[in-house]
Amino acid sequence: MASQSWCYLKIHPNRRVKIDRSDLKRVSAHSWRVTYGTTGRARVVTSVRTPNGTRSLTLGKFLMNPRKGYQVYPRRFEQELDYRKENLIVCTLKERQRLLPKKRVETSSRFRGVSYMKSSKKWRASIEVKGKAMNLGDYVHETQAALAYNKAARTHFGSIAYQNPVQKSKVPRKD
Repeated sequence: MASQSWCYLKIHPNRRVKIDRSDLKRVSAHSWRVTYGTTGRARVVTSVRTPNGTRSLTLGKFLMNPRKGYQVYPRRFEQELDYRKENLIVCTLKERQRLLPKKRVETSSRFRGVSYMKSSKKWRASIEVKGKAMNLGDYVHETQAALAYNKAARTHFGSIAYQNPVQKSKVPRKD
């Protein structure tokens, strides 16, 4: 059996980060720590010396070396610290907005692009593309609407599109 293409790097007594095995030697040459951004999401950083002084560098930027104006973000936010290259996306700040999960401010659905229509007692899926809202249809179950959003997001925004984490449940939510 072949060994895994990734490994864990211990960065704190209680924290570890998943990286590609091929990056282990280069990453191990630095001291890494976990910090939390303004959104509360954990990120892995190190300090590097430059001619202008010391600055923080994220593990994603260290691994991917993006060109000017681009950032590196993990594809899956809800999971552990996963900095394997297959899980990292290099994109602009505007492109990143498509990757973010739904804001959790008193909405009828837990999914992005889904809302409950009281008048019809159905879940409506919609998406915004190039500034225009598109209705994707009305569905009996919330998860059906979320899957419709996921399909449209992949169609319009490609592989970097945010995907609602729809899991099969025994009793789908109707209202």
